[in-house]
Amino acid sequence: MKQSSQRILTTHTGSLPRPHDLHQMLEAQDRGEAVDNAIFERRVQEAVNAIVQQEASCGIDVVNDGEMSKISYSTYVKNRLTGFGGTSQRPTTAPPDVADFPEYAQRMAIRLSDYKMPACNGPISYVGIEAVQRDCANLKAALQKVDVTEAFMTAASPGVIARFLDNQYYPSHEAYLFALADAMKRLYSDLSMGSQGSRRRRK
Repeated sequence: MKQSSQRILTTHTGSLPRPHDLHQMLEAQDRGEAVDNAIFERRVQEAVNAIVQQEASCGIDVVNDGEMSKISYSTYVKNRLTGFGGTSQRPTTAPPDVADFPEYAQRMAIRLSDYKMPACNGPISYVGIEAVQRDCANLKAALQKVDVTEAFMTAASPGVIARFLDNQYYPSHEAYLFALADAMKRLYSDLSMGSQGSRRRRK
């Protein structure tokens, strides 16, 4: 991690809004519908380039790909881990803290009713190396066009996954967490290896 004695380096949590057309493709994929892979991958690359440039133009020092290739910051793991073919139980109404924003609450309620959350219903193993490599390559390419201090790649923690995706297979929550940790540590390792060389120091 870079440090500075002259300014506070800024970053963000990782997930940023996807372009509308890309989000539609991600939702279609999530529903199991056929999506032209070449068009999808090209759109992801374009979105990563655009979001990295926007981060840099806003003065963000430590940028990332905005998770453009992922349907969400947690449920995307069903495409990179085996064992997530079930359906989690989830609320179907918007939380009360959005009541002051009725239009947003309405959109959230529609999304909650349509959006299916996967659940663990089988043994977990890591199968997402190709997707990780594509994500790293897209970010590296986008970084060649901006001048930033550093870059990072995101990945869900075992705790976040367990919080949102129900366990319907392992005998205990602890066993579920350990299985997630064992699979995700390989993903973290691939992210670390794939992102080497992606850090850029501000001139």
